[in-house]
Amino acid sequence: MNQLDVPLRALRLPSIPTLTLYAVTLVAEAPVMFARLLLTFAVAALVLLVKGESLSGAQGLAELALIPTGWSILALLTPLGGGWWWGQNMGGREPSEREQAAYQDAVQLLQANAAEPLRLPRLWFVVDEHQPDAAVCGNTLMLSRGLLENEYLPAVLAHELGHLHTSDGKLTAALNRLIINPLPRTREKQPKERDVLVVGGERFLLTVTLFGAVLWVLRRLVRFAQGGLGLRFFGPVWGGYWREREYTADQYAARLGQAEELADFLEVHALLHDHPVPFVWLTEHTHPPTELRIDRLRKAGHSPTPASAPATPPPAPPAPRGPSQAPQAQTP
Repeated sequence: MNQLDVPLRALRLPSIPTLTLYAVTLVAEAPVMFARLLLTFAVAALVLLVKGESLSGAQGLAELALIPTGWSILALLTPLGGGWWWGQNMGGREPSEREQAAYQDAVQLLQANAAEPLRLPRLWFVVDEHQPDAAVCGNTLMLSRGLLENEYLPAVLAHELGHLHTSDGKLTAALNRLIINPLPRTREKQPKERDVLVVGGERFLLTVTLFGAVLWVLRRLVRFAQGGLGLRFFGPVWGGYWREREYTADQYAARLGQAEELADFLEVHALLHDHPVPFVWLTEHTHPPTELRIDRLRKAGHSPTPASAPATPPPAPPAPRGPSQAPQAQTP
């Protein structure tokens, strides 16, 4: 991880409708919270029984199950929205000196076209992927090695800074924290063994069946307790919200003078991967069609940006007209 010297300005909260959608999603997670409390209480009670202690302390330990929910709220309402854990889970690493130089050059280019100081991430890391990719979570930025070696780095960085300029990063961290993701593990191929059929008495078969049923229920309960119920309920609403936020981040990049460059990047690297999404308004699809993004960026690139346009345009010479003739619009 690379700690940047540029301080993060005051974090912005989402709009009232967005906060309402988050609150409703949080309420829909109530059954998940109850399942977490139940599992935590059972584990705490089992540990206390093994240690020969009273079960009275199990209830207090069960409240630890509310930590993920509280951690999600803190990510949204406070500056505690860092993506350190996200970076570790992605396999991120510290940038090399030449990667830092490429990043700083891109930031300086964007800052030269910005009307105000850029909102930069507090942390950023690199993932060793050949494909150009970038993402934001909390106040943390992820850049792939392929993007840092790509000529379109300033354009893609401008788009990601558009997410950081608003509350998108905080909201992403808050929603991610509603789900407990298990630690990744490397699977090793095991030699295939032949199935062995064991025939026993009825009592033995009944015991095995009951044990299997209990194990199946526990697995389903653990999977349910990982979270995401509210996101499944309101997935289409969140999908529409994030598709609109992609357009907003694109327009921010356009204001930094990167409209044409970002459109070129999408045409080269993203358009190929688009596919039809039936009834997209009923899905959790988070990105709008790339062709429509390119279209909007091309239009924005043909219009002067606030940063490049003169503050006070020179007055046009008046056109001669008769007493009853209305003024005509000046055309370039």
